Amino acid sequence: MSFTHTGITEQVLTYKAPDPQPAHFEPPKDRAFFADPEKKALLSAAKEIRHLTPYIGTELVGVQLSQLTDAQKDELALLVSERGVVFFRDQDLELEQQHTLTKHYGIQDRDPNQQDPRHVTILGHNHDIRQYGDNGGEFHSDHSHELNPPAYTMLRMVRTPPTGGDTIFTSQTALYDKLSPTYKHLFDGLTAVHSSEAQYINSLNRGYQPFRAPHRVTHPLVRTHPVTKVKSLFYNPSFVIHFPELKGQESVHLLHFLRDHLHSADDLTVRWKWTPGSVAFWDNRVVAHRAVPGGYDPSLREGKRTAIFGEKPFLDPEGLSLSEAIDAPNGDIANAQIHQSVKLHFSNLKLA
Repeated sequence: MSFTHTGITEQVLTYKAPDPQPAHFEPPKDRAFFADPEKKALLSAAKEIRHLTPYIGTELVGVQLSQLTDAQKDELALLVSERGVVFFRDQDLELEQQHTLTKHYGIQDRDPNQQDPRHVTILGHNHDIRQYGDNGGEFHSDHSHELNPPAYTMLRMVRTPPTGGDTIFTSQTALYDKLSPTYKHLFDGLTAVHSSEAQYINSLNRGYQPFRAPHRVTHPLVRTHPVTKVKSLFYNPSFVIHFPELKGQESVHLLHFLRDHLHSADDLTVRWKWTPGSVAFWDNRVVAHRAVPGGYDPSLREGKRTAIFGEKPFLDPEGLSLSEAIDAPNGDIANAQIHQSVKLHFSNLKLA
């Protein structure tokens, strides 16, 4: 686990965060609900559609995000909901255009350490991620300790090193699907406490000034995607500290299992090699990600990340696992060839 901190220093004791915690609210209706289920406008604009792995990751070749119509933007939200993350290269998107595009999907979220209220600047790093209290290379979903954790998230790379600095994305939908029926049943009944306390302390001790104080919130360990209705783990090794329904050592063992389950999921993962002008657009609700650090000049890596608030995580007892959704008679799987060959592509599930 990575929720270790670097000590209660004088800086930690005396610092007062200026902003209050965001209150829970109902975000605007997910733009994927407004999309054509077949995504004809978006997919017809692509020169090539590359499904990078069976479970997660699609690259749309020849599509410029700056030129998308509102209908194509909505279809992109649906594609991201289904495939976890969608990639683009050679984009002409500028920062102001990125802000505008993000606003189409909802109310823009702000990271606790974010200097500019509209985006986070992502930089490279080459420090030792194996040091105590360093979670720079850990899997995470962005600030899951909020009452409304981020949903759609976009990272646009301005400059990148010739090698290194890749990002790994893992499907938590597939992570849940790969559990045994017994574990699925157990996890369906658990909640998880997400805490930003260790990250807050470490941030202050490294010279940053977080805008918000540390915070704890309880979310279901398994959540239902509001669009696809498919169940997903909502586990975050950077923030989840225990499970209220379990005793102390039971929580410790489960945390170790979940981290091992996530880190051993090479078959449920896509690794993206960045180039200048490339963009990743992912669903923070059902995807965990980590930057691969070290081995390159960190000054050569810079990106701009924007995100929107999502709904409060919920579990629908009637929701299905990924395999159940694919095999369901009413699944309405559009891509029959992929469906028959790998049984994994679940585009165009019926929307409730």
